[in-house]
Amino acid sequence: MTDIDIQKLQHSNNELREIVNNSWDGIGIIDKNSKFIYVNNAFSPILGFTKEELLQSNFHNIMLEEFINPFLSLIDKTLDDKYTNNMDITCLRKDKQLVYLQITISPMLNQKFFVINAKDITKQISDAQILNKYVISAHFDNNGKFTQASEAFYYISGYQSNNLLEKNYWDIRKNPDNGSFDIIKLAIEHNSIFNTKEQFIKEDGVTTFWVDVKIQPVHNKYGDITGYTALMFDITNELALKNQNTQLTKEVVNAKDEIKQKDKILVEQTKLAIMAETLQMISHQWRQPLNVISIKAQKMELDLSFGNEPTPEQMIQSLNEIKQKSDELSQTIEDFQSFVQLKDQKIKTTPKQIITKAVEIFANSKDADMIDFIKDIEQDIEIITYPNELSTILVNILTNAKEAILKNKTKNGVIKLKEYFINNQLIFEISDNGGGIADNIIDKIFEPYFSTKDSQHGVGLGLYACKIVIETHLKGSIEAINHSSGATIKISLPI
Repeated sequence: MTDIDIQKLQHSNNELREIVNNSWDGIGIIDKNSKFIYVNNAFSPILGFTKEELLQSNFHNIMLEEFINPFLSLIDKTLDDKYTNNMDITCLRKDKQLVYLQITISPMLNQKFFVINAKDITKQISDAQILNKYVISAHFDNNGKFTQASEAFYYISGYQSNNLLEKNYWDIRKNPDNGSFDIIKLAIEHNSIFNTKEQFIKEDGVTTFWVDVKIQPVHNKYGDITGYTALMFDITNELALKNQNTQLTKEVVNAKDEIKQKDKILVEQTKLAIMAETLQMISHQWRQPLNVISIKAQKMELDLSFGNEPTPEQMIQSLNEIKQKSDELSQTIEDFQSFVQLKDQKIKTTPKQIITKAVEIFANSKDADMIDFIKDIEQDIEIITYPNELSTILVNILTNAKEAILKNKTKNGVIKLKEYFINNQLIFEISDNGGGIADNIIDKIFEPYFSTKDSQHGVGLGLYACKIVIETHLKGSIEAINHSSGATIKISLPI
């Protein structure tokens, strides 16, 4: 061998050493006792030891105990058959962390040393452990018999490994059918994957669980189907929640129907109560006219019985009085009917038009010129309402304010009508300086038949009628408030 050949060989060896040192896998040389003779740069980060520490150690000394004898046996086997052999082992790093290695051993020419290649498969093993622990999966042979299952499947099914591997796919179905797996195989032949929802029975034979199952075939290198893998997702809680929602929906529907029925009964009861109240009001209103009619008729009957025949003028006067009282009875019916159903229709108008009409009517009333009147319209917009009824209500309240001022003989009597908008409400305020309303009756002034006037000037239905129209037909409210010199009636109407 020439010097040039020696130089070339040395150069090749240097290149080979550089390649080995820079490999991602741990590459080294060990003897029959697994003592390290050489390690490349990758061995240190894989095992956490320095090169010097490794070269002073035996490889099997950093393995977990259960792998030591199998590894030493593999060395002997490699020496005997002179072939490359491999196995997976677990080592304990210097930092006490586990590292999983895929080991390949090859004998050197001198049969004294062995080349060892160590591939770090810790991540793959960790991922597999995670999948095994948390992903529900199972494997079957061509006949549908369990061959393997993940830890997660054992957990959800409650089966022990030795019990499950004796069963077939259909054995743990809620509805056993040994033809079910044939259907799966047929579906896979056409679509290469099968998807369904299954209800399985746990090992206790009673409890069930639901899974969304996806099954696909496993092929060998020749393309033949050697088995099937099933990936499952637990949907037990999802279906339970769906059933609960369905049940809850039914209960809600039933509750709504029950509420509607109760509302219907309440409406009927309310109608009856209103009818009773209305009849009571009418009877109260009719009592005085009926008494007058009865008295007049009885007087005429007594006069005729005792021979005291009344003159034609007296007869005509009595009959006119009876007719007048009958007209009052008829008018009472009209008045009460107007409370329940307004004759007018809602139309477009403005607060200014309503107030103007009310003021014109009020101004023509008796003694209105004796009181100062102030009108304050802050904003005028178009609204849809019952303008005639609102004007009538304002006139009624203005009249009450005027009568309070006159009754209390207030000097320099003043009535102020103010209109404004706030929080989507149209507000009318009518204030006076007539001395106010006594505290013990201010809460009663909107009740029927309550009046501070004598019987000849009112029966207490004016403010009650205003309240009925405002609350029932205009969906608003009316209230009385005292201030320093008088009272204010406030009407609030939604726009």
